[in-house]
Amino acid sequence: MQKINSYFAVVLMFLVIVGCSQETEIEKHGKHFQKHNDYKSLSKVVELIKIDDDTSYVKKILGKPIDMGFDYRYLIDSTGVKGCPIGAVFHISELGKIDQKWIDEICE
Repeated sequence: MQKINSYFAVVLMFLVIVGCSQETEIEKHGKHFQKHNDYKSLSKVVELIKIDDDTSYVKKILGKPIDMGFDYRYLIDSTGVKGCPIGAVFHISELGKIDQKWIDEICE
């Protein structure tokens, strides 16, 4: 009986370790964006980031932003039809949370 309990404990520990070490979908896309600065990964992160997520979470997923004080910006190295850079914008509320997000040309 003790051998079965020991076997069960080892299997349980393995499942806990494997389950904790798997990266989430958003983390996978965030890492890909940080490595390749590609539109597809950035777009997927914008889709998956939730309104009211903390800005520290955005930085954890996408890396260091262009910090405008009122929003975070992440650019890809492409321009749109208007000649402006393409990127994601995460607007920051007074509480330090994301309250708007989009990906498009950033012309200002």
